[in-house]
Amino acid sequence: MSTLTDLPVIDFDAPDYRADPMRTLQRLAARYPLGRSKRGIEVFDYDLCRHTILHRAFGTGHPRLMDVLGLPESPALSYKRQSISFHNRGEERRRLRVPLTTLMGPEGSERFRTDIREVVRATLDDLPTDRPVDLIAELCDRIPSRVYCYWVGAPMEDAEFISRASHSVQQVHTRNPETAAEVVRSFADLRDFVDVQIERQRAALSDNLLSDLIRARDAGHLNDQDLRNWVVKLAEANTDNSSHQIAIAVIELASRPEIWAELGRDPALVPKALNEVMRYHPRSLSTSRETLEDVTLDGVDIPKGTAVFPNIGAAHWNPAYFPEPERFDIHRPEKPAHLNFGGGIFSCIGRFAVTIELEEVLGQMARRYPDLRVTRSGFSHSPMFTSVTDLEVVLGG
Repeated sequence: MSTLTDLPVIDFDAPDYRADPMRTLQRLAARYPLGRSKRGIEVFDYDLCRHTILHRAFGTGHPRLMDVLGLPESPALSYKRQSISFHNRGEERRRLRVPLTTLMGPEGSERFRTDIREVVRATLDDLPTDRPVDLIAELCDRIPSRVYCYWVGAPMEDAEFISRASHSVQQVHTRNPETAAEVVRSFADLRDFVDVQIERQRAALSDNLLSDLIRARDAGHLNDQDLRNWVVKLAEANTDNSSHQIAIAVIELASRPEIWAELGRDPALVPKALNEVMRYHPRSLSTSRETLEDVTLDGVDIPKGTAVFPNIGAAHWNPAYFPEPERFDIHRPEKPAHLNFGGGIFSCIGRFAVTIELEEVLGQMARRYPDLRVTRSGFSHSPMFTSVTDLEVVLGG
């Protein structure tokens, strides 16, 4: 049996990881099921990744993240402690999830598709076709923040604020204490914004998501604090993650003209293409867990309270599950599923709605702009995320 000190040390600041994380993770997974880094225990094997994501011995890593970030006592930290991110398995997490899993499950999210389609269409209508387009600013950030405004009944002019706030508060995942002050300020701004939207919507309930959440509160499924925290959470996680995933998808698909043309001819292929994007180059390269008890992984004893990181990127490039993983193939079988959205009680609440956003963006763009060209793009990679730092395109019609 190995010990923690026997595990290989992984340096996520190394040039090979920063330049090509997927192939680096694939090489590591071929040699080591587990490793260790300055943030904790790294899991590379596909089966072990699924195990640590799903098994009851592993809980949320979010409280430890706040300690690493050094978030001071503040309304931001109070919100974090009260939100679902801090709750481990058990009745409280289940109670908080139930109303949202109903409203944003597959059927609940599908009712948003027509309006999301219209948000995408209107945003595309504003794109210039006579010059290169900064697609991050003009599309990737705008779509999810405008969809959020639609969900809460806010004016579309507020989308820029939502986008900016989401990017700021998501800096919690940098694990960099220098970002703490900005995170605190942005959460305070976001909470103030949400309070205004709740009061405005309560005065005239409609058929949007916020009105449904207010009705869930009035029915006793949520309390006032839960209501506010969920509306903040939807903004917190909305723009940043969705924006980068849209950008990754456009780069990977439009940079392959034959695939882009295929999507334009047959929109039914868009969901399969999106699945392959999320496997091949996921936004989430890892997720965080903490051991709730002493556990043993691959013969290694790991004590209670240890930070553990399933490396999704490594799992997605495991040739035993995804033959020729370095080959981008939109016709791959749907099983096994990618791990981008986690799983079980920790699965992403908004995964179905986010998928609809992505499908609508890619489907409409491939049909409308068959000659779209990516003229400039850039990535950065942390241990947690793929981020798109630059994306310029020529729409071509």
